[in-house]
Amino acid sequence: MTSSFKRRVLVPHYARGTPVETAHNPLACVRYGGDEAGVEVAQGCVFMTLPGPSPVLYETWHPMQIGEQQAEGTASIIPRMAGKESGIGWNCEGDVLFAAFWVQDQPELCDAVQTHYERLITLSRQKGFPHIYRMWNYLGAINQDNEYGEERYRDFCRGRAQAFDALGVELTALPAATGIGLPAGGVAVYLIAHRVMQGVNVENPSQLPAYHYPPRYGRRSPSFARATVMEGESQTVLYLSGTASIRGHESVGHTLDEQLAITIETIHSLRAAAEKRFPCLQAGRFESMKLYVRHPKDVSAVQAAIERAFPCPAGQAPLLVADICRAELLVEVEGILLARH
Repeated sequence: MTSSFKRRVLVPHYARGTPVETAHNPLACVRYGGDEAGVEVAQGCVFMTLPGPSPVLYETWHPMQIGEQQAEGTASIIPRMAGKESGIGWNCEGDVLFAAFWVQDQPELCDAVQTHYERLITLSRQKGFPHIYRMWNYLGAINQDNEYGEERYRDFCRGRAQAFDALGVELTALPAATGIGLPAGGVAVYLIAHRVMQGVNVENPSQLPAYHYPPRYGRRSPSFARATVMEGESQTVLYLSGTASIRGHESVGHTLDEQLAITIETIHSLRAAAEKRFPCLQAGRFESMKLYVRHPKDVSAVQAAIERAFPCPAGQAPLLVADICRAELLVEVEGILLARH
């Protein structure tokens, strides 16, 4: 059977202190701020809560059309489905899927992360969504050592890399990703995936690919691409990974101003690389960004600098106070850039 369907991707909308009921039927809602972390599925929506202080930030995920084409299959008539299996909360509609898990804290994260990552990716494939194009990873006490003297982020990276190895995911197929600390608790991971569209990864010429970092950064390198692009007939979307003040593989800059300048420079460098392959991105803009700042005293300066460099729609560049994946880094920025053809 041949059917015409609109190609879609998932994009977020942010609101402070606004319950999900006011949103327009999202596939998922991530709540940043709460005492009871976890993942639940109710009324056809995945609800994920991450520990943190008020004011609560709600991140709701919605399908957005980027193209239309003739294709084999019945994606246009596949209704919304949702469930929770083996600790994985998931929701799909047509050609897009959101899936998430929460792992309670462990003395060592590696084994639990590997197990749940394998379950997450396997479920995505089994539901018919093999093309993962963006992931988010949050872990408590990210810069502290586990009970065996290994930094928890490196401990996490080892489990993640082993899961990708076990499932045969090539380095060049790793999706864009973010890795950020939580004030407490274990590990939260969520992804977005597509039924038919495979994203195109972009690396930054000013940075070594994270999956090629030298052994000084841990037994297994971080497993992610610097950005992933989803190209449609009417719109193209660039998903920017969490980006900080790194050149090559070295952290650069001792002050907040230095790190902000280099982070902004690095985002421009990445965007220029993407525009060489996707010229339409030259006319794009960031429709949303998420800012992570280590110290509360730096909030205003970071918000002002990023707003000047990358104007976003009102309210769509929220800031979270959080630890960054390296103890010396003070700020990290992720974003979603949209170009209409």
